[in-house]
Amino acid sequence: MPKTPTLIFAVAALSAGSACAAPYPSAGLAPDPVYVRQADPRARELAPIPAPQDSRPSDEVEARVLRAHNVERARVGAAPLIWEDGLEREARAWAEQLLATNSFAHDPSPHGHGENLWTGWGGRTWTPEEMVGEWIAEKAQYRHGVFPAVSRTGDWTVVGHYSQLVWSRTTHVGCALVRRGDRSVLACRYSPPGNIDGLRAY
Repeated sequence: MPKTPTLIFAVAALSAGSACAAPYPSAGLAPDPVYVRQADPRARELAPIPAPQDSRPSDEVEARVLRAHNVERARVGAAPLIWEDGLEREARAWAEQLLATNSFAHDPSPHGHGENLWTGWGGRTWTPEEMVGEWIAEKAQYRHGVFPAVSRTGDWTVVGHYSQLVWSRTTHVGCALVRRGDRSVLACRYSPPGNIDGLRAY
């Protein structure tokens, strides 16, 4: 029977970090707990990274994830994102690690990219549009302004996925959807990263 998703948040300590939304089952329904780890302080250290290289999504799921991003970006006047295979490889490696360790947290390594994460459980399959839609739904609490003063609640983490997704200075994205058993993880990496103090998303 499908399990109703709710939201939890884990905040990355990245200067370009964003919140993690995790639809998860009600208490007592998950077969195993998923551990949400605190971000490693080293995550604030940004390593030099090569310029992203334009590429194309390799399958329909990736293409739909990219399209869902770009439809929302068009609504706010941000240029469409370009797919980048290196970012997809990074995202896939981290999503696989999260499933292997039954945990949910931002990558603490100084990878220098923005990151959005989603996870869900249950006997149903979420579409790419529904998964990205969880991030887009945060715009209900979004207040356009200078980061981090971008939330109607006063807490930027409740809109962190959305602000990264529409961040106009971000040009490239790579995402991976990984499934194991009844759990799915979608990870996206963004370059250049968004959610930078003192700047506007668009």
